[in-house]
Amino acid sequence: MVCVRSWTAGLAVAGMLAACSGPQEDPRVSFCRGLAADLTGIDVAQWRHAGNRIVEPEYAEVKVGAAGQTLSCFYEYEAVEPGAMEHTTPLLAYATLPYRVRMGDRVLEGRELAAAVEVQQVHWGKAVLDKAQRDLDRAVEAAMQRLDEATR
Repeated sequence: MVCVRSWTAGLAVAGMLAACSGPQEDPRVSFCRGLAADLTGIDVAQWRHAGNRIVEPEYAEVKVGAAGQTLSCFYEYEAVEPGAMEHTTPLLAYATLPYRVRMGDRVLEGRELAAAVEVQQVHWGKAVLDKAQRDLDRAVEAAMQRLDEATR
């Protein structure tokens, strides 16, 4: 029984790691797309990355667009000492959560932005856990089939 528990725990960890992998879109872009979907009601899949503008070192602006609308997320500079990775991937030097969001004439900051960010974080967490559960269910099913075949 201990072996099965260890094996199941290993599968759970593997499932969680697999849930974090996938398309390599920068998390700032993904988060901005998610915020745009939450704020407009337009499905997240329709929002496309429309480019970045980096004003070194103050901030990075990530733009997304869908259905004729654009939304910009602004991220503060956070690198203590830029390394080689920041030269190849400049957004790595910036925060992972925006400090301001602009959609047309509307600007979200402070409490309003904090509330929108919190909702998006809950969506992200739920999506990661849902994917991990699906992956774990598939792995357990495959393992049970192999075990069944081995005991025949």
